[in-house]
Amino acid sequence: MCFGSKVVETTSKQELPQWLEDEAKRITQQTAGITGMGVPYVPYGGERLAPLTTEQQMARQGAMQQAGAYRPDLQMARGYAGLGAAPITEGDISRYQSPYTQAVMQTTLDELQRRSDIAGEQQAGQAVKAGAYGGARYGVQQAERERGLRDVQSKTAADIQSRAYQQAMAAAQAERGRQGAAAGQFGQIAGQEMGLGGQGLAGLYQAGQLGQTQGQAGRDIAYEDFLRQQQHPYAQTQYAAGILGGMPQPMTTYNQQPTQGTGSRLLGLGIAGLGAAGQAGMSLPGMFGFNRGGMVGAK
Repeated sequence: MCFGSKVVETTSKQELPQWLEDEAKRITQQTAGITGMGVPYVPYGGERLAPLTTEQQMARQGAMQQAGAYRPDLQMARGYAGLGAAPITEGDISRYQSPYTQAVMQTTLDELQRRSDIAGEQQAGQAVKAGAYGGARYGVQQAERERGLRDVQSKTAADIQSRAYQQAMAAAQAERGRQGAAAGQFGQIAGQEMGLGGQGLAGLYQAGQLGQTQGQAGRDIAYEDFLRQQQHPYAQTQYAAGILGGMPQPMTTYNQQPTQGTGSRLLGLGIAGLGAAGQAGMSLPGMFGFNRGGMVGAK
C-alpha cells in the first residue's frame, strides 16, 4: 500500500437565486390553478344572436301576405284573356243588336207600302180618266207596282238587317278588344303590385336589418370581452413565463471537499516524520530502540 497518494472527491452544487426560484414557483402554482382538472367550465351567460327587429318582423309578415297579393288580379287577367281570345258567336252578336231594329224595319216597310198605295191610287185615277181602268194594261201596271214594292221592301229589310248585324259584330269585336286590353292591364297591375310591394318590403327589411346588425355588433363585443376575460389568466401566466424565460439565469456554484479524519492526519504526520528521520541518517529500528537481538529500549 502506498501511503503517499491522496484520494479527494469534490461535489459541485448550483443554485438559483431565491427570488428567481420563488417567482418560478409562483408561476407554476398559477398555471396549475387555471389548468387543473378541477377548474370549472364557465359558460357565457349573454345573448349570442340578435333577434329580428320589429321592422324585420313586419317585413316577414308582409312578405307572406304579398306572396299571394297578385293572384286576384292575375285571375282577372286570365279571365279577360280567355274571353278576348274566344270566337264571336251568334249569341254575342244578338246581345249587341238593337231591340229597335225590328221596329225600325217594320216602320220602313210600312212607309214603302204607303207610298206604293199612293202610287197605285194615282195610276187608278189616270186609268179612269183614260178609260183604261180595269183593262189589261192597268192590271200589268198594278202587278209591276206590287212587284217593285216587294223588291224594295226586301232590299230595304235586308239592308236594315245587314247594317244591324254589322253594328252588332263591330260591337262584339270591340268587346273582345276591350277584354284583351283588360287582360293586359290586370296582368300589369299584378306585376306592379308584386314589384312595388317587393320594393316596400325590401326597404322595410333593410331598415330592420340595420337595427339587427347594430344589436348583433353589441352582442359580439360582449362575447369577445368574455373570451378575453377567460383568457386573461392564461395570458398573464404566459407573459410572466416569457419574461422569466428570457432573463439570464444566474447560478451560484458550491464546491465541497471532504475533510480528513484523525487517523488519516496521524498517518500523514508519521509518514512525514519518517521522511525527515531518514534524511537525518536515523534508522527506523534505532528510533524506536530496536536492535537485532531484541528491544532494549529507546535511546
